[in-house]
Amino acid sequence: MSIGNWTPESEKAVVLIESEWLQRCIALSSDEALAQLPAPFTEAEQQRYSSLMRLPAEPWQQAVAELDNDALIALIRFFTAAEERISGWEAGAESPAIWINKVLRQRGEKLSVDTLRWIRANSRNRFIPNGGL
Repeated sequence: MSIGNWTPESEKAVVLIESEWLQRCIALSSDEALAQLPAPFTEAEQQRYSSLMRLPAEPWQQAVAELDNDALIALIRFFTAAEERISGWEAGAESPAIWINKVLRQRGEKLSVDTLRWIRANSRNRFIPNGGL
């Protein structure tokens, strides 16, 4: 059993998704780096970033708007694996991977069959990549 941090709804609005952190997540999206999670993050970072995992769609969509499609796919991979491997980062239907995939779909891009298979093999969160029905 894991114990995570709870962030009140009123505080979620003031949490910023920093572009430097997103770049770090993109850099950690390879299979080799994902296998090392949570090691690249200190305990303090794990707690600090856990609240970002359950933010609503809008802040995520704004934060990734300027990134290219390859970066978005890398982030989907990162957040899919991070939710499984980092205690307190469970997000369910609020997963950043869902919000980022929605940005891809708005651009007319779909995840490849290989990426969809990878998600299924690396996540127990059945909301990823499309969210609730």
